[in-house]
Amino acid sequence: MKRAAFVVAISLGLLLASAASPSRAEDLVRVGLAVPNNAIYAPFYAAETLGLFKEAGLKVELTIYRGGAASQEALSAGVADMITYFGGGAGLAILKGAKEKVVAALDPSPHGWHLLVASASPFKSVKDLAGKKVGITVKGGTSDMFALWAADRAGVSIQTIPVGGGGMAPALNSGQVDAIAMFPGTSLQLVATGKARSLLDFGKEMEPTLPDVAVASQEMIDKRPEQVRGMLKAFYTALGRMCTDRAFGLSFLKDFTKESDDEVNVLTYNSVLCQQSRDGLIKPEWMTNSLSIAGKAWDMEELRKMQPTDVYTDKFIPVTVN
Repeated sequence: MKRAAFVVAISLGLLLASAASPSRAEDLVRVGLAVPNNAIYAPFYAAETLGLFKEAGLKVELTIYRGGAASQEALSAGVADMITYFGGGAGLAILKGAKEKVVAALDPSPHGWHLLVASASPFKSVKDLAGKKVGITVKGGTSDMFALWAADRAGVSIQTIPVGGGGMAPALNSGQVDAIAMFPGTSLQLVATGKARSLLDFGKEMEPTLPDVAVASQEMIDKRPEQVRGMLKAFYTALGRMCTDRAFGLSFLKDFTKESDDEVNVLTYNSVLCQQSRDGLIKPEWMTNSLSIAGKAWDMEELRKMQPTDVYTDKFIPVTVN
């Protein structure tokens, strides 16, 4: 199967369904993750380690893409069944005809998202970035929307430069870009190690905008609802375990993000991972915020006029875990 560069496919093993119903080929669920090393996504991997996918009778394949727009392309092309993205991006895809819906919120607010510049940069505020290059994962992704939102809020224009999720820090360090709109995990690491400074903490400045959501194809929703429920239950159960068993959670997060600094790992654990949603609940006003901000950033009035129920379904939320 042809995939874009930087895509890493991880087969999570052949798992058995219940004794009353033998494992079937359709129990395979292909999940596209927007970027690598995003702390928000650690529970997907913890769910495998804890055997939660097996309990749900699922064989799960996780694929990491260059950004949210790339994972959206995979969903639209039918090579993914579920993806991580953001509310406004899913709205744009649906507006263009994609058959899909947001099924749960992974994190309603942008915890851990920062607009960063190099530590030695002369820039002191977002206004200083007028006309400058800001690194993003891909055009149409969450980082693109956030960068444009920050610029609009400051009353300046910027150039957004797609460098891929794994290319953000190198692009900033090499001077390829003047700033980056950085996702959770790596953002805190760069600041804590003195390699970057934060000009804007999106988590503090932005209202809930659904920056990380789970999106499923309409076919998945209509024909395989139990697999959707199984995936979501496994994710939120794993998250709950990581945040109630601190020793396990910190250890797993450290391995997942490859973070060598324990202080940074604790910061990410407290301020990002354990701040995210525990049940996937979505409030209509959160989706309205996401659509409004994305529509303004991309100058798309029709996106701002979409109804929240056009973009998400409450069929699977709130997710109940044991």
